[in-house]
Amino acid sequence: CLDGAEFSGPVIYTGQADELFAFRFGPLPYRTLDFRFETLEQDDFQGCGTVNYTVDEDYTRITEFKWLTEQTGDKTTIMREYSRAYEDPATQIPYYAIINDDNDALYARYRRLTDALPNFHPLGRLAEYRYFNMDKVVADALAASEKILTETADA
Repeated sequence: CLDGAEFSGPVIYTGQADELFAFRFGPLPYRTLDFRFETLEQDDFQGCGTVNYTVDEDYTRITEFKWLTEQTGDKTTIMREYSRAYEDPATQIPYYAIINDDNDALYARYRRLTDALPNFHPLGRLAEYRYFNMDKVVADALAASEKILTETADA
């Protein structure tokens, strides 16, 4: 606060749980993504906005933007996503939690630290150390906002 008063309002946190606590228990493992864009001299590449791949290719997804924005024309731009280990916070962005029993236990230690923070609401992939589809994240954000607004109005 500018006047030096302690902030007591709600906080919605969407960052990394481990980073919030200065990696006290060690870093949580993540996957990062490399994005490679290509503009093609054709009006269509894949006939839809996004195609996900499993093990057939070295990339995990192709997005063709014109299907998302309803653009027309004789060119199209695609983006391939390549997943790899998150190893350097200075040059990489964490995207996906690596879910297993050990990592879940490590996250639980960080999550317990947030219990002592009043009006603190972790939300999203990094803060909750989970994979979420975007529709789930949006629904959770709307529900959290409604809960926070209701609690604030009742206080």
